[in-house]
Formats: sequence, C-alpha cells, structure tokens
Amino acid sequence: MFRSILSAQFNLDTRFDLHRAVTDSQWTIRHLTKFKTLAVHSGCVNTIQWNLSGDLILSGSDDRKLAVTRWIDGQMTMQVKGLHKTNIMSAKFLPQTGDRQAVSCSGDGVVMVSDLEKEDGSLQDVFRCHQGPVYEVVTVESEPNTFLSVGEDGTARWFDLRATKTCPTLRCKENILFICQSSLSSAAINPVLPHEFAIGTSDSQVYVMDRRKLNVGSLGSPTQSIVSSMRVPSLSSHSYRTTSVQFSPEGDQVLASFSGEGVYLFDVKDPSSYLPLSIPKFELDEQFSGNADTNSLSRRRARQGNSFKRVRLRGDWSDTGPSAGMSRAAPDIGQARPTVHEGFMQRMADVLRSMTSLNSPSVASPSSPFENPTEDPSFPVAEANVSLANSNVRDDVNSRDEIDFVTYESLGRSENIPENQPENMDGGMDDSSTNYSDDRNESFPPFRNRQDSEQSSNGYSVLRDPSGGDEMMCVQDDEDEHNACEMLYQPISKMKFVGHRNSRTAINEACFWGRCHVMSGSDCGHVFIWNRQTGKVVSVLQADTRVVNRVRPHPYEPILATSGIDYDIKLWTPSSDSENNINIEELVARNARMLEETRDTITIPASYMIRMLASMTRFRQGNNRTNSD
Repeated sequence: MFRSILSAQFNLDTRFDLHRAVTDSQWTIRHLTKFKTLAVHSGCVNTIQWNLSGDLILSGSDDRKLAVTRWIDGQMTMQVKGLHKTNIMSAKFLPQTGDRQAVSCSGDGVVMVSDLEKEDGSLQDVFRCHQGPVYEVVTVESEPNTFLSVGEDGTARWFDLRATKTCPTLRCKENILFICQSSLSSAAINPVLPHEFAIGTSDSQVYVMDRRKLNVGSLGSPTQSIVSSMRVPSLSSHSYRTTSVQFSPEGDQVLASFSGEGVYLFDVKDPSSYLPLSIPKFELDEQFSGNADTNSLSRRRARQGNSFKRVRLRGDWSDTGPSAGMSRAAPDIGQARPTVHEGFMQRMADVLRSMTSLNSPSVASPSSPFENPTEDPSFPVAEANVSLANSNVRDDVNSRDEIDFVTYESLGRSENIPENQPENMDGGMDDSSTNYSDDRNESFPPFRNRQDSEQSSNGYSVLRDPSGGDEMMCVQDDEDEHNACEMLYQPISKMKFVGHRNSRTAINEACFWGRCHVMSGSDCGHVFIWNRQTGKVVSVLQADTRVVNRVRPHPYEPILATSGIDYDIKLWTPSSDSENNINIEELVARNARMLEETRDTITIPASYMIRMLASMTRFRQGNNRTNSD
C-alpha cells in the first residue's frame, strides 16, 4: 500500500494499484466502519449500483421509485416515480448516457427505461413482455442501446432500443434470446469478454453463454452457445435457487450464491479445473427446448420430494436480524405449553402437507377449493383428488399490502418458493402452456417453479480451447459421429464459502472485493467477508436490522454500499477505530442452526389463510347438513 503511494510520481496507474492494495489488505477489511446512511427511500432498498465514475448511486425500492444520490454529501440529485406496479427488483444506469437514463425491472414483469431527469416519469419506455417477476437486468458498458433481462417465466430477453422503444404485448417472442425449462433468477456480463454472460437458474444450475451464437427471436436451442455449465455435485439431488451470479474483475471466475446453501466459486478459464462428465446431448436440448412436460419423470420426482413441517405468515421476519436464534429466557409455567398461534399454524401446516401428499399432476383443470370460494368446497382433499401445486389462487398484484415481491421461503430442502411473484399462493404453476413459437409449436407454461423443473442430476458444459481462444471444444462420440457434442465438460467448484444464511430473499447478492476477498449479505443482518483463497471468514459487518440483500463495492475506492430490508443505503469505509467485537464463531453456529430449523418452513400470505379457513368452514357446515338429513 505505502509502496504504491511512494511510487506515485513514476506510475500513472497508482490510483488503481493503491485501490488493489487497500482492498487486498485484511486490515482494511477488519476496520470497515459505517460512515454514512443515505435515507432516500420509503421502502426496502432492493437494488443499488455505482455509476462508472463512482460519484453517484442508483437505487430502487419497494416504494417503486428510482433515486440517484451523490454519496459524498448524501444529496439526492434525481428521483423518478416509475410506472412499476410492484417492487423494483433491479436497476442499472444505461451506459454512455451521462447517467441520465436507467433501465429497471419489477415483480409485475415490467421492464422500463426511464429518463432520470423527468421526475414525473413522463419519458419512459415500457416493455411488458415477461410474465411474472423479472429478477435482473444487466447492461454492457460498450453498448448503450441494449440490455438483458431474465425472469420467473424462464425467458432471457435481449432488448435493443434502436429496434423498438416499447412493447405492450405480454409473452411476445420478438426479443427472446432463449427459453429455459426452469426459472431464470440471476444474470451477469463478463467485464473482460462482453459477449459472454452468466445465467443462474432456479434448479442449482449456472450457465456461461456466448451471445454471438444466439439469435434474438429465433426460439432455437442455445446448446451450441453454452461455453460452460456449472453445478455443485452435492446440490444435484435437490434444487436450490441461484440468487446471484457475478464474474470476477479478471473475467476468469464466477461467483454463485444459492438459496439455502453457500456461495461457490468456479474457475471457468482454467482447463485443469474441468471435470469430465459424459452427458447425453438430448438432455441439454430438453432443458432449453421450450416444451414443458409437467408429467416427466424428473418433475414427478421433484414433486414427490416436496416436504415441509411449518408455515409462517408473509411479513413475519422474526427469524431474521442480528438477534434471531439467540437463546431466550425460560418461559413461565403458564406459558410452557404451545401458544394458540403456534398450534393454529401447525394445524395449517398439517392441512397443506396433506394436500401436497396427494398431488395429482394428471388433473389438467384443478377444482381447488381456494380458486372459487363461492362454489362448494371439496374438502377433504383425498376426495377431491386435487393438489396444492395446481391451485390457481392469486393475490391482487396491485395490492402492495399483501405482496412482498422480494422474498421467498424454503419448501423443504428442495424448494424455494418466491414470495415475490403474483401467482399461486403455494408457489405452484398453472398447467396451461404459453405458445411462443410460430410454426414449431414450441411452448412452455407461464410459470415454472422448482418442483416443476425438469433437470438431470448431472451438469453440462462445453470445454474452452486451452490455447485461450473463444472457440469451444467438443469430444465426439465414436458411436454417433453425426452428433457434434456427446462428451461434455463442466468446471468444478473451486471454493465454498459458508457461515452466512441465505433463505429468505430471492435477490441475496454475493460479490468480489478486490483480488483476495468475496462478500455476501445474510438473513442475520450481517455482511460476511471471506478470504477468496482459503474460504475463511475474515470479518463480519452488522448492516441491517433484518436482511442484507445487496453488497456493492465502489469501482475504485475502498468504499462498500449495502442495502436490504431497512429503508436506507449504508456506506462503509476503513477507519482507524478498533475492530468490531462480533463473535464470528457464535454467529456462524447460530446461522447454521437457524438455516436447518427453517429449511422445512414455507411462507403463505394472509389472504391464502383466510380462503383456506373459509373453505374448511363451508365443508364442515356441509357435513353437518348431511348428518342432520
């Protein structure tokens, strides 16, 4: 660090050398201190981004507003109330626009390009192509007119503002880059090779693709565009949603965070880190075929693996924050037995579990008692032969009091059902297909959740040329010479980072801090910072009263911005103050215990509970009338 300062007169790159030296220093990490709070929103802050020069922060929130703030003095320079009907999930500055335009997406499936100088949102380009929540939008620094979006409907869409400025058509096929059988939950662009991008799915899979080999609107299989495919072998038996993916600044590694699991580091450029794996080519094609077989073997196996023991009401954050999981004082004798609330919620869990245990995927048009409350209910479920996964109960997407579009819970070990999607309260899917094709009749359902994801337990990938070129290598099968790629390869996980807890939100982010550290938010309200080479926890910061979702380092200063459930953005810089006194070992152990305790818990909205109770009441009244007759 000091050597970089002394050589400043001889080195024009001292600014960047000093930044690397500071961020690589463990002293800097252990002395990060909160020095400023930016209170520019009236809701949870779900997305933050630095501009290229590092003097402005773009943020989006549950209040459905975009804000641009000058961090040095905390002054909000621009604010736009967008046309989003629900929570803003992601927002980025459009490159080469002078930080005056931004693209954003929300839980109602709307992607929007806004002029930040128009506070009333009068100049906005609106795209309503997605069905269901859009989790991420990403831009390419050298391309000011294009951006990528991914969402719950399994589509990756590439928008070009030179070709179209708006699209009011739901589920349109014009800008589709490809269709995946499972939901797409995260995305990132390689900063070194902008034609490469990483995609995270809801079934534990991460793909790196070459967009030069994809055609927008062709609806063809993107198999040949896949550069590498990453999946942790220990996660192959269950589905874990990928809440974030990010390339390293050098573009040679990918960091992926999985809900209910850890953060994994993959080396996508080193051929020695590739694991040979024989995969039938058709399995990879089926993942992107656009045809959804809800009765396939893998989907039936996933549905049968669903299990949960407890339920909680949406908005219950009692298992989050710095004090969650701490030992409580022994209750009084009068409170020794379970409370009425606990017993009631356990009864609801038993009813829901009995419904899912009788899952009948062959029912094409379900007659759920929750779908039409005015009709006679069909309890018990054993007689109605309907499944919770086929229920079509929906929240009013315009009711912000009932919908939290940034959270989701674990449905057993294999399920992570988003709270943030305006669809079936159980996270299930509608069996009806949505046709995106012209003459090929390729179709897929509007929502594909984890239990419906058709996925092999193996991963797929194509090995890079060791010479450093961008061309892909395929090992040809001697038996089928006409098939171009029968033997595929995938990078193995280089490092696993654990200690935090990521199970309550769909947008929990992990990122790189310099060359030696990685960091992630946590459900315990802390930011965890690990050594990139050893995986050891170096430091922990208490950054939220509930959940830390976003962690964004400054582009060239040792400054960290964080946001989460709190209604503000917090900035952190190194300080000469003493290190924080957080007991890391105790916090790690508590997070592991809480993660295991809540692994079999799902969250349901209050409206679902009310409909459920009303149906049970009508069923009992019907039985009473029958008995009296």
